Amino acid sequence: MKKLAKSKLKNLLKHWAGKYRVLTPTLGAGGDCLLDTFDESSFTLDYAKTPMPPKSACFPQSEAIFSVDRGEYREVITAKKTLLFGIRSCDMMGILQATSFMTRDRRDAYYGAKRDAIVTAVMACPGPQNETCFCTTMQSGPVAGKGFDLQFFGVGEFFIIQIGSGKGEAALSSFPLADLDDDLAGEKVEAFRQKSVQAIARVDSVPEAMKRLKDRTADEGIWERLGEKCIQCGGCTFVCPTCTCFNVFDDRTEARGVRNRIWDACVFSGYTREASGHNPRQEKPLRARRRYEHKLLYGRSAASQSGCVGCGRCLASCPVGLGMSMFIEEITNDGK
Repeated sequence: MKKLAKSKLKNLLKHWAGKYRVLTPTLGAGGDCLLDTFDESSFTLDYAKTPMPPKSACFPQSEAIFSVDRGEYREVITAKKTLLFGIRSCDMMGILQATSFMTRDRRDAYYGAKRDAIVTAVMACPGPQNETCFCTTMQSGPVAGKGFDLQFFGVGEFFIIQIGSGKGEAALSSFPLADLDDDLAGEKVEAFRQKSVQAIARVDSVPEAMKRLKDRTADEGIWERLGEKCIQCGGCTFVCPTCTCFNVFDDRTEARGVRNRIWDACVFSGYTREASGHNPRQEKPLRARRRYEHKLLYGRSAASQSGCVGCGRCLASCPVGLGMSMFIEEITNDGK
């Protein structure tokens, strides 16, 4: 493992900026913290998890996938060498799950090109990032266990840097860093992890919730209650690190056209509408059921046993207070 003084972190980021598009936690004018292009004046380490996950780096909210110009077809595949610095372990798991989905049956060329060009640098969480975190329950944090290229642990005035891949090693190769004895570093990292785990609340009823969904023994009234409360804004899906639903639309003139891919959401009324006009999920309770079942019953991948990473963003962003941890509590308490 490597060792870096916290006072030297900006030097490392500036070094990387000469090789990659570096996205870091950045304070906006309104006080929000988002992943944005590294700027020394607005970069911050005083942040929790960002309101939006980093999935747009691989899966933009809107992107052109092909164009036609006077009868000539051209596939549009874009990728830029990018380093994601400061993402949380739950977001790393989200990237792994989304990648599993996008390559499960056939590799998505648009997603794959961007994912291949990305280096991930996780910032291990010293504790809960807000009151909705339950990553320990979903086994996605507070420390990343796999998939990362680099992982930073803040210990005193230094960062211990764990190298997780050849891409991570290459990213550090041209920057002078001190080596740290692996046994000593391992002890410090384990102490960091244990302290973090103890500080984060658990939602221990997750296995029971998954069992009730699988066995169809959940109170059926829960879907009506969820559907009645949901306002179909789609916010829960857009902030979810593992949601990958999309739609396509064509923008065309007489001689030219572009096909765009945009985020979509299973909670929207037209999401499952068929070409015939029939919609098998016309009613909100059916769409609510589909979303929660997808996360806890069907949403399994090569990366995880659940489609939820426990980041809590759905609950934090929902205008009416719906979210995964709330749902788990309600389904296991029979709505009481």
